[in-house]
Amino acid sequence: MAAITSYKGEALVGRSNYIEWLKEASLFLEVYGFMPYIDGTEKNPLSIKSLYYTETGPRSPELAIKYLEKETEYSRNTKRALGAIKSTLTNLLWAAIKATFSETSLETIARYFNKLIDASYESFKSADEYTSHIQSSAIYLKELGYELPKPFIAILLFKGLSSSFDAFSSRKYKEVTKNIKNIDITKLISDIISEEARLKSNTISSANKTTSNKIPLYRHCGKRGHIEPKC
Repeated sequence: MAAITSYKGEALVGRSNYIEWLKEASLFLEVYGFMPYIDGTEKNPLSIKSLYYTETGPRSPELAIKYLEKETEYSRNTKRALGAIKSTLTNLLWAAIKATFSETSLETIARYFNKLIDASYESFKSADEYTSHIQSSAIYLKELGYELPKPFIAILLFKGLSSSFDAFSSRKYKEVTKNIKNIDITKLISDIISEEARLKSNTISSANKTTSNKIPLYRHCGKRGHIEPKC
């Protein structure tokens, strides 16, 4: 069992962030070894006490000691799990959270679907963030049991791109259409990220050229940036 710590991830708001919260919280609990004491995998020694004790007392001194060790370890680790999620009834709380928020509803499906159709490249810092947003929303829908066909994901990726990607989109549309039943979404995303890098490189190059043209042309030698006494 890892050292005592508390979960400091994103707070559970409700159904609006349940899936994201569950992934993060479950990973935390697994990594720190708390989950067996929360989900009931690790049984309370009391449930098997009859293996160590009879109605009149311990079956043997050795078994009595062994049971005490198990009981102490279970109690210690359960307290650590209690501290991790700051609750006095970890297994009941965990079960209640899942029962309350895990139900697939039209509202939950709509939320992730809207994230997809409302996604716009210009709303993100980079193509990597933009494509990751669409990918993660599609994955969440899949986990809810509503996997989107690859052509739909491709259309959404193209849909949110800015006008600077028009030439790229036109070219890639034709390429994707040729093999529409086997669209490689990973490659398409990689191509979008590469196109962004190319566009930025062209912008920097144009800016450097503009700056260079602003440097005065020395009329004596016909070269830019020359200072007359040193020419």
